[in-house]
Amino acid sequence: MDIQRWVLFFLISVGRGSALTEISSAQSEQFLNWLYNKSQEASFAIKTTEAHHFRRIAFLHMQAAGLSEQEILKSSIGRGFGIRDGNGILFISHVGQIYPSGFLPIPTGNIIGSSLVEIYRDHPLFKSLRNVESLSGKCGNCPFRWICGGSRARAYASTGDPLESDSLCPYQPQSKGAALDCDS
Repeated sequence: MDIQRWVLFFLISVGRGSALTEISSAQSEQFLNWLYNKSQEASFAIKTTEAHHFRRIAFLHMQAAGLSEQEILKSSIGRGFGIRDGNGILFISHVGQIYPSGFLPIPTGNIIGSSLVEIYRDHPLFKSLRNVESLSGKCGNCPFRWICGGSRARAYASTGDPLESDSLCPYQPQSKGAALDCDS
């Protein structure tokens, strides 16, 4: 088969996924390191969904291989910016409810009687999701928050707060440091 892309979806414990068990953060880290190594050998692209910290792992591997921060930021890792929920995407349910994504079950309005554009641009949840400085916990302190940002859906599923830490990522930032400059 002429495979073009392999996309791995990581479980979010919402909806039907609530009955399933996620892998541990240590297993996730081990698997994503293995996956990065496979991506260097594969003849096809490898992408993760709801495993945002794959970008941190790839960034660190690329840095260890001698690439500069600028070179990394020009790669697909750097260009594939972090949080997508409410940032370039949204989800509209079969009854018109508007959500930041299909995995983040926080309704922000209804397409019937509301302006989709206004909700996307102005709803406080959408605005906070687009501002990585609004993240809290270890995600808010992480220097990789611009390219990763963590899974907002997983944070919500595990804490009830979409701006809290992504429980699947074991990375512990030292302290709130400067984020990587992904606008360069």
